[in-house]
Amino acid sequence: MILTGDPITAAEALAAGLINRVVPAESVLDEARALAARVAVNAPLAVQASRKVLTRAFVENDATLFNASIEAFMSMMGTEDFHEGPRAFIEKRPPRWTGR
Repeated sequence: MILTGDPITAAEALAAGLINRVVPAESVLDEARALAARVAVNAPLAVQASRKVLTRAFVENDATLFNASIEAFMSMMGTEDFHEGPRAFIEKRPPRWTGR
């Protein structure tokens, strides 16, 4: 596909591990909203940092990407959300993320 530019079917993409699942066309919006809701319950700073690192994955080598991951983690250590996650787990309650 990369060398020829030939399109592939959704089933072929699924079999190759390029996508996680195939849904009927009429369910795409509902599935996208469900995925967005799953992402939205996570710590916003962690989601933002993860997206930045993932974006860099297309242009950086493994060592640089590893360092970027460590830097992202270190930058979150002093945040309120970093402490809120474990605190909520210990207190057996959902976390209350602030984005700070």
